[in-house]
Amino acid sequence: MELTKIDIIEGLLYIAGDSGIHEKTLIEHVPITKEQLEKVVDSYNKSNFVIDQHGNTYFLKTTKKMSKYIERLLDSAPKNKLSNAALEVLAIIAYNQPVARGMIEELRGVSPDGPLNTLLSKRLIERVHFDEDRRTFFKTTQRFLEVFDLKSIDELPTAETIEEQEHIDLFFSNLQGEME
Repeated sequence: MELTKIDIIEGLLYIAGDSGIHEKTLIEHVPITKEQLEKVVDSYNKSNFVIDQHGNTYFLKTTKKMSKYIERLLDSAPKNKLSNAALEVLAIIAYNQPVARGMIEELRGVSPDGPLNTLLSKRLIERVHFDEDRRTFFKTTQRFLEVFDLKSIDELPTAETIEEQEHIDLFFSNLQGEME
């Protein structure tokens, strides 16, 4: 029995793991056209896996139905949370990228070295160098998009959206206080 294109794509994405596979690489190795790739990915239907796309990279992920089994397994694993400082630095980079270390320090008022090292080690950001500038700049990575379930950086909420949500949260917390 010969493998179908979706079988090959699924196998390649499984082997790629968290790295995923760029669209161009899939097109080259399956072989398949971009239109065919989009069509077979859209029609992919498994109860325990889904093919997800972030930017131009495809990933094989488990479905929501698998979550309770995965959560049981992961409950015993140590937690890898980001500190508030790391989240603050990550937000500065995400919204201002590419951004120099000096600008991050200026915005925060303290050295960003610890949070930068944490974010680099978790592969959420990467260093960028420009020929005409000696400074080191930082930008978010493909992994950042994956972790925050974004297809592109353009999906980040705007300042207006965040402020609106804060007002809504404040309203409901005040309303709940009055009802108690």
